Amino acid sequence: MKDKIRIAIIGYGNIGHAALQAAQAATDMEVVGIVRRTSSITDSGSNIEGIPVVDDISKLDDVHVAVLCTPTRMVPDVAEQMLRRGIST
Repeated sequence: MKDKIRIAIIGYGNIGHAALQAAQAATDMEVVGIVRRTSSITDSGSNIEGIPVVDDISKLDDVHVAVLCTPTRMVPDVAEQMLRRGIST
């Protein structure tokens, strides 16, 4: 069996929620975490639907792809940060 694509969802508003549902329905993907702003995380053990929620992608292991669900104006900066880390967007 082929390894699953390990994804992180960056941002968890309406689009992030829809991205999570789509990724969970895909048999070739595994959601390894959700990245949210610090102010939106209530405690260090937060999770959404059993998925870790962190304030920085560096806190997640072996992410292959970052799904950018941030406001449009933030996408270029976030994409550049992910690409510098070697994470596809």
